[in-house]
Amino acid sequence: MSLISRPAIMKMAPPGSHVVARQARISKNRIKYFVKAHIRKNRGKKIVLLPENLLFLYWHGDREYPNLGKVKGYGEFPELDSVIQFWLNFWKEQGLKFPDDLDPFLIKVIIAIESRFRPSVRTKLPGSSATGLMQITNKTREDLNGKSKESKHALRDSFLDLDMVDLTDPVINIAAGIRWLSYKFTKPRTDAKKNLFNMLKGYYFWNEDGEAYARKVLNLYNDSIVERFRN
Repeated sequence: MSLISRPAIMKMAPPGSHVVARQARISKNRIKYFVKAHIRKNRGKKIVLLPENLLFLYWHGDREYPNLGKVKGYGEFPELDSVIQFWLNFWKEQGLKFPDDLDPFLIKVIIAIESRFRPSVRTKLPGSSATGLMQITNKTREDLNGKSKESKHALRDSFLDLDMVDLTDPVINIAAGIRWLSYKFTKPRTDAKKNLFNMLKGYYFWNEDGEAYARKVLNLYNDSIVERFRN
């Protein structure tokens, strides 16, 4: 069974617009009737991508992407390969920065470690709200929307307005996760260098556990590449 499936037409809307759900209304004669779901333009000038915009962008994409391969010990899950590559390319086209040596396959390794490719998984760690393939937390979700104190000064564009339920959709979760990787690359702690290792460390936590996490991701990435060539 595939992890992703194309949503209904009225679950998607172009950027700059949003889906208005089917609504009940009352006429002047007190007759109840329903208005079909429809798409409406957003108000205001701030550009914020909603879940229906992310789904529209991905499912209306016209590029084909190669298979990334199997993560050693986890499986292949080829249906996610195009999602990963689409969003990495999309965010780069929006002007976001990533390490020059970031391989899309490494993002697949992150997904394997974070969720074992389970789209609806929620962390069992006390006090954490991490959800979905790339284990996006509620704090990260608020940062990506520009609502937190930290992100008001750090994120100047490419905002996302999502709720925690949205993050169980693989397309939306990976879009948010890769957007967050760019933030962690461009805004490392203190005077740390902007590089792949520190991006991975920041994605987890800026301490010794984060360093161990970065090494774990890179080791699994290298082991998976070696296994691929052996086979």
